[in-house]
Amino acid sequence: MPPGSISTADAQARKRAPRYFSNWVFALSLVAGLALGIAITRIQGPLQRGNAEPWQLRDEQRHHYMMAIALEYQASGDAVRALHKLIALQPAQDPLQELADGACALGSRGYLGSSSGIAAVRSAVDLYRTYGREGCAERLLPEVGADAVPKTDPLPAADYTRPTPLPTKKPLPEGGESARIIRIIPTVPVQRRFEARTVRSFCDPARPALIEVQVVDYLGRGLPGQRIRVRWGDRHDSFLSGLKVDRGDAYADFQMTEGIDYAIDMPGASAALDASLSTGICYINNRQTLKSYRVTFVET
Repeated sequence: MPPGSISTADAQARKRAPRYFSNWVFALSLVAGLALGIAITRIQGPLQRGNAEPWQLRDEQRHHYMMAIALEYQASGDAVRALHKLIALQPAQDPLQELADGACALGSRGYLGSSSGIAAVRSAVDLYRTYGREGCAERLLPEVGADAVPKTDPLPAADYTRPTPLPTKKPLPEGGESARIIRIIPTVPVQRRFEARTVRSFCDPARPALIEVQVVDYLGRGLPGQRIRVRWGDRHDSFLSGLKVDRGDAYADFQMTEGIDYAIDMPGASAALDASLSTGICYINNRQTLKSYRVTFVET
């Protein structure tokens, strides 16, 4: 046998030798180790989430966040900014109605047991009532001036001796300087004025019998949170611009019913349109639908 060559018996013995480690064993061990490491990490040290967006909050946290928005509104008087923050919660319904429902839910769970809770819910009521919404929170609130936090009864007069108060400063001579009175004058936001500049009818099978409203400033920028009113007969309805985020801050709409004349205005901010709006049959590309309107209110 030449030197360095392997005999047939040695080669067969090597083939029959068992393999104590294989690629499959390595892969399974790797997967098991990763799974075990992730499980231990999640149990012993769960991931700390930070910088969450408002719409990612849970229901209870959303309610408290809305109360914070209401308190900020009460301090600043900026209803548009408050509405922007409510819209950022991406509610499934009207954001102001969700505020009313959240205030009602908190008020029903003992939130009104403290003066701070009463102030927050009262601010929320003021905010959503400004836009014509209603809820149960106003019925849960105590009367103005009532104290929701019970006070402890004072000790009987026989149980303690009232100390004689010591003067903190020398009395003023007669005719001296009187105490200074500080008056805080609440700021009232300036009332905006608008004018209906554009009224056009259009036919669109995808948007039949609709009044589409755009509310913009003098530069053409959308103004969310502006109240629009539609009246017909002895009835009326109000809605706000900017609630449909996908259509922009200026947009609002109202669904008409055939055979009814509608008047549209911005209460307290604009005069009603001279002409009433009513839908009827119209045609586009040989397709029949109901006529719609586009109205633009421009800040003056």
